[in-house]
Amino acid sequence: MKKMIWLIHREYWENKTLLVWTHAALALIIALLYSIARGAPSYQFSGKFVEPADMDMLQTQFVLSWLADSFMFSSALLSLLLPLLMTAYCISSLFNDRQDRSILFWQSMPVSGVQTLLSKLVFALLLLPLATFIFSLLTALLVLIPQIVRLQMAGLHANVFAGVFGNPVLLITPLKVLALLPLYVLWALPTVGWLMLVSAWARSKPALWAVGTPLLTVGLLALLNNNLSLGLNMRWLEFNVIGRGLMSSIPGSWFAYAKLLSKDDVSCMRSFSGWPGDMFRPSLDMFAKPELWCGVLLGIVMLVMAVYFRQRRDIG
Repeated sequence: MKKMIWLIHREYWENKTLLVWTHAALALIIALLYSIARGAPSYQFSGKFVEPADMDMLQTQFVLSWLADSFMFSSALLSLLLPLLMTAYCISSLFNDRQDRSILFWQSMPVSGVQTLLSKLVFALLLLPLATFIFSLLTALLVLIPQIVRLQMAGLHANVFAGVFGNPVLLITPLKVLALLPLYVLWALPTVGWLMLVSAWARSKPALWAVGTPLLTVGLLALLNNNLSLGLNMRWLEFNVIGRGLMSSIPGSWFAYAKLLSKDDVSCMRSFSGWPGDMFRPSLDMFAKPELWCGVLLGIVMLVMAVYFRQRRDIG
């Protein structure tokens, strides 16, 4: 256990910029842009703009509820940053050790290849999503608090701070998002396994191999399917080879996959548009889907292969 903690510390210190400072910079940029873009607070009711000081009780309650409901919307860009950071880390995680020959040092240490890969897996699937969640929460607060101050100073006839932070939706939303972390870890495993396998196997240009191989595979199958009338389900192949292989690390991407499998195309979109309240229960339903566990099994197989190549692959 001490070795694992030490290895995770190593990953943290070697990738601190990726984990902390990139998130912090984007969070600060979002908060600054939002504060600059927002003018004096005013809201539209029945086609008319109403100043905060002129709002009645129902309008006031609507505004306070809207602020609570949209608490984490402003931090959505950080969730889009997560798959980019995860892809960059996984592609370089095992390749860089071979490129700078530091793998010879780590192989001489009393640390197994499995322990090394598990530490990188913890960094990619646990520390990076947790950092995104924490900085998303901070970004949401940096955006929300100035709004509360402006509304209160604009003469709204209510305690804005108590009305917003006393709303159960605002308090439950971060907990629901955090509760989806186990699902995200399992769903992203095929992408992480594939990227780490390429990182351990490729002798050069791992990013090109990681992206090009699925695209060329699907493109070749589509060409053969059109010319030879093989009857392949290309939509299924695109979602599983390209989608699951390269884009499973996108938060909420399981909804796109559920839409592919569902006969009711509208139900998935309604669930996705109701983020995060309506998103929570349909997300939990994914644990009962065999597609999730098949992806987990495939991801584990690719991680085992990555350990094998890490021990034997070298850059000539």
